[in-house]
Amino acid sequence: MRFSIITPSLNQGRYLRENLSSVQEAASRIPHPVEHIVMDGGSEDETLEILRRQTFATWRSEADGGQSAAINKGLRTSTGDILTYLCADDYLEPDTLAQVAEAFASPEIHVVYGDGYFLEGDSGWKRLKSSGPFSVERLYRGNFLIQPAVFWRRSVFERWGGFEESLRFCMDHEYWLRIAPYTRWTYLPHPLATCRLHSDAKTSHSLARAWTEARTMQATYGIHCRPWRDALWMNLIGSRYYSAKRSLFKNLGKAFPQNRA
Repeated sequence: MRFSIITPSLNQGRYLRENLSSVQEAASRIPHPVEHIVMDGGSEDETLEILRRQTFATWRSEADGGQSAAINKGLRTSTGDILTYLCADDYLEPDTLAQVAEAFASPEIHVVYGDGYFLEGDSGWKRLKSSGPFSVERLYRGNFLIQPAVFWRRSVFERWGGFEESLRFCMDHEYWLRIAPYTRWTYLPHPLATCRLHSDAKTSHSLARAWTEARTMQATYGIHCRPWRDALWMNLIGSRYYSAKRSLFKNLGKAFPQNRA
């Protein structure tokens, strides 16, 4: 068993060190080989300096066609049996790869996923998000999966391809919808990764656009009513609501250090 972890990155040097260290730490706890491939889109911050100094990950920095294209390029060049992507501002929990490897010991399993944390900026406050048991019906009601806590076999990539490169925000949900009816999933009720919520994130700048894209994408799978309603709400007041929520949670995390992980 060999893991391949693809990290798309663009001007996320502020968070990249923690990302790199988390993969190396998780890899040190298993006997299986792990390759970490960083696909940088031509960063102009400290990213390249960080990548040149580290010795674990392989990387390339060049203009690309966006995040989905960068992930797909990394997947095509990867050699692992088990695949995932981990954005530069997210990171793995220490025992993640050990737990995932154990789950994939069962040959009939195609996809393994788990819970995750949401980290509010630099507050140190990590909130647990439980994914819960898998069903295709749940996935059609909304994307309950935590993207960096999802791992799949290379055979899935070879059969159904990579991420839809025209999508900028909801490519993960589209991929899960595409493969779910034909694959067997298993749920690990443990936090496998941490997603960082911060104002510099791509989605944070374009919440209304993200939900509008999701509405259009889900319509191609016959999902209409709820995505339309959610996109309308987001365009009207949702962006302001989520900005206020991010600020509130970040300040709560700083004010109450007992909530820190």
